[in-house]
Amino acid sequence: MSALGLASRRIFAVASNTFREAIRDKVLYSIIFFAVLLLLASLGMREVALGDRDKVVRGVGLGGISLVGGIIAIFLGVGLVWKEIERKTIYTLASKPLPRWQILLGKYFGLWATLAVEVGILTLLYTVVIGYQQGLPGAGVYLAMGMLMLELTLVTAFATLFSTFASPMSASAYTLCVYVIGHFADDLYTFGKASENPAFQSLTLTLYRIVPNLGMYNLRSEAVHGIAVPGSEVMWAVAYAVGYTAAVLGAAMLVFERRDFK
Repeated sequence: MSALGLASRRIFAVASNTFREAIRDKVLYSIIFFAVLLLLASLGMREVALGDRDKVVRGVGLGGISLVGGIIAIFLGVGLVWKEIERKTIYTLASKPLPRWQILLGKYFGLWATLAVEVGILTLLYTVVIGYQQGLPGAGVYLAMGMLMLELTLVTAFATLFSTFASPMSASAYTLCVYVIGHFADDLYTFGKASENPAFQSLTLTLYRIVPNLGMYNLRSEAVHGIAVPGSEVMWAVAYAVGYTAAVLGAAMLVFERRDFK
């Protein structure tokens, strides 16, 4: 078997184990239960919403899926490495002829698969709920969910990076900061440009360049209002997510390789 094939099998084995652990996590079920309640509650919002009630309901449903996906990515991602250290299983893994970078990649892909299943289930439920009330959603909804997965791909990479050197609480705070700033990156840049303070301008520009621009993956408004999204924007978003994720995971692997668990 080639070295690439062997590495792929090892990564897949770690990913499968991580996926099984994640889907048994009680926290995951609690979060998904909350999301299901939110989606079902959106049915009743039509009676109290102002303006275009159908659009309000669709927007609330999509927003709930996005929020829950972000929560799962952050709070499961930051414990990827810490749980292994806490349970002492990291020493068993480290003693095997299994490179650390393969362990980390396997855990990342296992969590990504968990997120994909979660988003898929909630999207299916959203289709049933909205389909029952308003008719089947348009293609824009599924494009928005695809873009959400790209966003979660990035967020999970940062959670994985922070999990390699920080405790879950600290890693959660760091990832949450990236998540929030990333969603307001364009606003932060505009606000900084309008400031007359050079130091503040420099700070906002630095943050804008370092933190991923997650706002480009928010197509909920376009999906709700049926606005077409140019294919060039989608392709750029895909390339941006792949490149940025690869860079962040590369940094995570370097940190994980050099970490002393003794």
